[in-house]
Amino acid sequence: MRSVVLHRYALLVAASTLILIAAGGLVTSTDSGLSVPDWPLSYGQVMPPMIGGIRFEHTHRLIAGTVGLLTLGLAVLAWRAERRRWARWLALGAFGTVVLQAVLGGLTVIYLLPDWISVTHACLAQTFLCLVGVLALVTAREWSEAPRIESRYAGSIQRLLITTTAFIYLQLIAGAIVRHSGQGLRYHFVLAFLIALHSLFIILKCSREQGTLRALFGHALLLGGLVTAQAFLGFASFILTRRPGRGEVAPMTEVLSTTVHQTLGALILLVSLLLTLRSYRLLARRRNVPESHAPEPASGVFKGLPS
Repeated sequence: MRSVVLHRYALLVAASTLILIAAGGLVTSTDSGLSVPDWPLSYGQVMPPMIGGIRFEHTHRLIAGTVGLLTLGLAVLAWRAERRRWARWLALGAFGTVVLQAVLGGLTVIYLLPDWISVTHACLAQTFLCLVGVLALVTAREWSEAPRIESRYAGSIQRLLITTTAFIYLQLIAGAIVRHSGQGLRYHFVLAFLIALHSLFIILKCSREQGTLRALFGHALLLGGLVTAQAFLGFASFILTRRPGRGEVAPMTEVLSTTVHQTLGALILLVSLLLTLRSYRLLARRRNVPESHAPEPASGVFKGLPS
């Protein structure tokens, strides 16, 4: 019962983190990062007037505080309900990450949005989402009860998934650099192409052996669908942000497209990472022994043992 509660609570924290990432994207898209010049209070108040950019920045802080408290509860619950030591430390690491994330958020305000702190703050948010998402995965019933299945494609698909997840994380770093400094757009496009290509390979690989890869095929289709949607959103964001003659306040179409694009990128990273971990949990490499090299039947004291 405790594991079920922990799993559902981890899902709640992961969903809340995705909302927090979206709120942070709104802050960046609306250039509201310095609407509140002090930290941790806002104009010396717990609840300042919610006007202009303050409503975006302060709402982001309120959601961040809520996620921080939820993560503290997650760490406490995991320490009491989870028997696996590494899973308990994973929850504790998630709490440490959210504390570091809060400190970085404060530094972005104190030092007036330096690019390197803003990029680190954005990338750490994706890392925190992955930590919480992994905790939700390893506390699910599938992780503890599903049998492992031998597959001749296990090794190749696992390597492919690791490479894809690495590309996605690099893509998020490149995207953060583009958003905060305007540099590196070409690398962002190249990585987007590689991710789309790898997502197609993953779907094709999982479709080749439905008998053993059935548990991963739907997950692979989800990843491919999200990557396809992300490509269209990325194109829309690129077109909208290059629109000439815009004023100081970005059009709502631009704000929404860039924010959803950033949030979906975080979700794609999480989906790819979880798919990678599930492939290692569910698949075992099939060992084919040629008949000419098959061992002779056991005899003597070894008679009756499986060959």
